[in-house]
Amino acid sequence: MFRQLFLTTIFLSLFTCEGLFAQETSTASIFQRQHEVDLRVMCWNVRLESVVPPNGVRSASFIRIVRAMNPDLIALQEIMRPDAVEKIKVLMESELPLPDGETWRVHSVADNMLISRFPLQRTDGELVAKYPYPDLGVSNFHYGYATALLKKKDNPSDPGFYVVALHNKSGVGEENERLRQLQSDSIARWIRDVRDAGSPLALAAETPIVILGDMNVLTNASMQPFETLVSGNIVDEETFGPDFDIDWDGTDLADAKPSHNGHGEHFYTWRYDDMQFDPGALDRVIYTDSVLSVSQSIVLNTTTMSAGELSSLGLLQSDVLFGGKPGYFDHLPLIVDFSVRSQTIE
Repeated sequence: MFRQLFLTTIFLSLFTCEGLFAQETSTASIFQRQHEVDLRVMCWNVRLESVVPPNGVRSASFIRIVRAMNPDLIALQEIMRPDAVEKIKVLMESELPLPDGETWRVHSVADNMLISRFPLQRTDGELVAKYPYPDLGVSNFHYGYATALLKKKDNPSDPGFYVVALHNKSGVGEENERLRQLQSDSIARWIRDVRDAGSPLALAAETPIVILGDMNVLTNASMQPFETLVSGNIVDEETFGPDFDIDWDGTDLADAKPSHNGHGEHFYTWRYDDMQFDPGALDRVIYTDSVLSVSQSIVLNTTTMSAGELSSLGLLQSDVLFGGKPGYFDHLPLIVDFSVRSQTIE
């Protein structure tokens, strides 16, 4: 009887430990790449250069988040100062140095900044709508978008990974919606040109394309600017040309639809509890699902993570809060892992 009780106790202990271990492994794996060849992108509107040293209130939390998530490419919005590129590059090199003598690549247009651990080719973009910020000393600021072709290695047969990073105009009302549509029409035209084999901008056929950033997809405003980016349905055809099939297979782009910590329960990417606006999914990551699939899709929310999760990732519970203020998230970081369907990025 004693022997049977002893064995039963051992069995239950092992079963319980195994269950706990499996649970911890499952939880931790949410934030890890499922495949080594996946390309991990991170997108974040950091609000008014809050990550730029020496005065950025988010510089330290930004580094902790980047270190924990380990993205290959980062798209930031609201980086406006002319000296921000050099300051961000110094920050990344000092806090997150790359191995084998590699350096971080930085490309910036308007308030959009791309930071890549891999070479960025065909760095370009366009300034679209002027909207000065005199209080910030940026009287010549323009909304616009930054584009680049990321290649993991110098291989002529590798078409790369084409990225369009944007920040569409915020706010409700007719004028703000006009500016958002203007920006989306301009981006759609750009994608049509890189899809056109006869264009000087032409990409290799079936090059993966991702459009990401703060698109200001507001629930109480027109969805047309977002739908233009998804479908290629241009509103001002007189200025920006005809509609077109935006994906290589003639279909719409797909929405990665990241959820909070990958749990599939909450999807908002902006929240500020002291304002009258409800949380919303303002930030999006859309892509050519004819050649890409999504392995992981996450809105990082450290405020709901367990102490064990935070510790294992080297994060603090307040890391996604602006200045650590409770309820003041502003925008949250998005992390998406992409697998290439038709070829393997090496």
